[in-house]
Amino acid sequence: MPIIWSLNLDMSHSISLLIAKSRRVVKPYISKRENVIGLGLYMSSGKNSKESFEFNGELIEPGSRVETVIKVGIDPLGRKLEIPCFIFHGLIDGPTVSITSAIHGDELNGVGILHFLIHGYDNIPNNNDDFIDVTKLKGTLILIPIANPESLLLKQRRTTDGRDLNRQFPGRENGNHSQRLAHKLFSSIIPRSDYLIDIHTAPGTRTNLSHVRTNFDNEVCKNLAKAFGSNIVLHSLGSEGTIRREATDYGCPSILLETGSSNSFQIENVREGLAGVLNILRSLKMITGEIREPNFRVLVRKSRWIRAPSGGLLHCLIDIGELVEKNQIIAHITDPFGHKTDDIIAPCNGIIVSIATIPLTRTGDPLVHLVPLKKMFEHVKSIIGIDDDLECKEELVNDDEGVQLDDMVFESSEKTEPK
Repeated sequence: MPIIWSLNLDMSHSISLLIAKSRRVVKPYISKRENVIGLGLYMSSGKNSKESFEFNGELIEPGSRVETVIKVGIDPLGRKLEIPCFIFHGLIDGPTVSITSAIHGDELNGVGILHFLIHGYDNIPNNNDDFIDVTKLKGTLILIPIANPESLLLKQRRTTDGRDLNRQFPGRENGNHSQRLAHKLFSSIIPRSDYLIDIHTAPGTRTNLSHVRTNFDNEVCKNLAKAFGSNIVLHSLGSEGTIRREATDYGCPSILLETGSSNSFQIENVREGLAGVLNILRSLKMITGEIREPNFRVLVRKSRWIRAPSGGLLHCLIDIGELVEKNQIIAHITDPFGHKTDDIIAPCNGIIVSIATIPLTRTGDPLVHLVPLKKMFEHVKSIIGIDDDLECKEELVNDDEGVQLDDMVFESSEKTEPK
């Protein structure tokens, strides 16, 4: 079943209101290139695999799809604490890719992405809408749909001992609860993996355009991120203790997908994420199918967060994925009676990657994440509404007045946003 990205572009509006239904400029296209992932990546050799895959003491035979768990310990009620894990072990030799989601328990779009990847859109295995045919799969997939089960049950970002699990990796075998959870997850999947995809959403106060983050200084990570097929790729090492930074340092090149917001399955974001994951698997020659390439790609080293000049109630006039022009009014701040107290002005041409979704605003709060566009701005304007298979144009953005993602400071409880 093909993935369809429907974004309903409307040409009748001005540049500030170009998107009618989803209001997004971003629209991927299908490319017939055989491979876009580039050199430096381990791809399938096409040789038959006769070896079983060992996972935590369990032998998984070639051509098998197995539901298993990573055993963590015992919870306060004496119940087993386990991380669900699904493994596809192909008949043919190839790389091992691990995909993690819900490391933050309220970030659910990745759960939906992996459920569809495992079972297809009908959530029923072994029928015609499945995306993975294990008898034709080249390599192995380790899928962790719910990496932080306790936090998911509580609908919260942090672990039950109040820590951010995505600052605890690689963990400690004899550490605190969060460190032990991180250790079990990391030691179970990273030493067995050639690549890692970690899926996140924005916190409940913001929403993100689907985009990929990775370390541009690692060429394999950069190529892996480009293979995903998103329009926006942000340079970020990730904070110390994040699974992707620690996995990359370990020798497992990693990327992070940010898509949507927390505490819900957002079907458009789930479909976008699934399409990108399939794009990577096709680029690694683990599965067959056409590789999707975007109509433009921006590689971003520095970008800008626009912050609130004063407190009040935020009224956004734009949405994620929308083009904005320099000096365009993109939001108002009002007092409790609705009187405008401040205009929020776009400092440059660009595309909106993230916006605040909670109107309550305090001075200095991050409101809008803007990726500046220069030459690419006119190109994007020129291709809106065109459905043809276009050559992907690419631009590197290193905004002199911007900052790297790793240097952006957010809430006091979090040193940085990057995961």
